[in-house]
Amino acid sequence: MSLKILMVDGYDYDGWKSLNDANCIDAFKHYAETLESVASSPLEIVSIHPGKKETYLPSGISLEDFNGIVWTGSSLNIYDINSAITRQIELAKETLKINTNIFGSCWGLQVYVTAAGGSVRKNPNGREMIIARNIQLNENGKKHYMYKDKCERFDALCSHLDEVEKIPSDSKILSSNDHSEIQALSFKINGANFCGTQYHPEFNFDILSKILCARKSILISEKIFKDKNHANKSITCLENITKNNDNGDYLKIGQDVLNNKIRNKELENWLDFITN
Repeated sequence: MSLKILMVDGYDYDGWKSLNDANCIDAFKHYAETLESVASSPLEIVSIHPGKKETYLPSGISLEDFNGIVWTGSSLNIYDINSAITRQIELAKETLKINTNIFGSCWGLQVYVTAAGGSVRKNPNGREMIIARNIQLNENGKKHYMYKDKCERFDALCSHLDEVEKIPSDSKILSSNDHSEIQALSFKINGANFCGTQYHPEFNFDILSKILCARKSILISEKIFKDKNHANKSITCLENITKNNDNGDYLKIGQDVLNNKIRNKELENWLDFITN
């Protein structure tokens, strides 16, 4: 029996186009591929696009039809309120009224924190890009199903400018690092069970290299890269890892990121949880 998953694409048209111009796979398609690669049972994934469409839920489909909901990343900033953002916040509020399991990555985390009464801000430490270093599980994280068989300290692929500023009531912070106090959290509202990460457990090196290409000038201006040469070497490192022609030494990438069985563990655990 297959699991029915609702995949919510967090991108608006402009954000999608900037990545599409860099030949980057759509975030929701990449996310679906990652889920399918770690799932122990078949998945039936339906994707919707509230950031791009005013009418986004297909006719005859209800939010309650799904075993779980997954929310992708985005290039949007939730404090820049516009219709693409408010539609997503309102949809998240609706999903928190039903008995369901939800996973949000990066933007997905930020949408649900906002929908549940918390807040998000621009990170005063600046952008966290490529690798989120030394993420540490706290006592809540060590006990949480999402982190089953995950090391207590690990690195992860990431791409975010913003962070959770205020957590919703009854939330549990699960992990942190020096850049962002909240790298993962969970909460329950009504019948909805949410957990999410600020980093991207769904990412691989190919999609991240394309994101770096699309945002190269911004990342140079923000001093993530010293110059074009530094940017190009970093992008080439990721591209070569994708081709199995690099060990990641240039970017100091360890096995917790190189090994997809470790890198994607949170998603595998979430799928196992909603299956049982």
